[in-house]
Amino acid sequence: MKPLVTLCLLSHLFLSAHPLEPFRSYLEWGTHSGQDWSSLPRLPQSRYETFTEAFSQFEKNGGKIVVELGTTRSFTHGGLPGCNLDDPAFWEPDHPETWDWGAGFFTRMAALSLHHLHPEIHTVDLVSSHIERCKLMTADLADIISYHVSDSCQFLRTCHFPEGIDLLYLDTGDMTPIEPTALLQLEEVKLVVERNLIPEGGLILIDDVRNRTPKQFGESSDLGKSKYSLPYLLEHGFEVVMDEYQVLLRRSKS
Repeated sequence: MKPLVTLCLLSHLFLSAHPLEPFRSYLEWGTHSGQDWSSLPRLPQSRYETFTEAFSQFEKNGGKIVVELGTTRSFTHGGLPGCNLDDPAFWEPDHPETWDWGAGFFTRMAALSLHHLHPEIHTVDLVSSHIERCKLMTADLADIISYHVSDSCQFLRTCHFPEGIDLLYLDTGDMTPIEPTALLQLEEVKLVVERNLIPEGGLILIDDVRNRTPKQFGESSDLGKSKYSLPYLLEHGFEVVMDEYQVLLRRSKS
């Protein structure tokens, strides 16, 4: 193959590569490692796949507003010093292998993937120190991010987006005990439905639906934190787009 042709092909591949591709292995590792998947009929696809689909659908729909409930809050993953600590010395922007992939890193992944569309990304967390950490981890992308210290339900009760939320990411609460988290998520989605916050074709992406941690503590449902919210959404105008580790839903058209 001629050098110029080779260069053109490589340039095309580079330009067409998805912004998440450099992080694919980390997202897969953060989704699958350390969990027992033997009770499921198959290994669910990783966050890489559902993030990629959600961001693609957002762009296809001409989306503008992203809301994340539960911000990116740790500089490092659980196997390293600095996990969930405030010391900014633990943030290493040039070493993604240290980042907290077990939590998904949605704020940064969404901003990287969608930056060319100039969206509004609103990240919400009850704890001010979590928001401050997120600000540091997304400082180079902050032109499209708004940071909110707020209870998730209070935010949903009072937010005002005239055209609605085009992509809502649900990631509040802990994996154990699971019941308070499941009840919180139900309250969140009830507000979404009652206030008509998602337009037709709009998306909801729910994290950790297939996380196996609750099963270790006696939980019978395979839906974990979403055992109440998913049935509710399916009964109120939403349909499943992807059913994996995360679940991606779309509001059906009337």
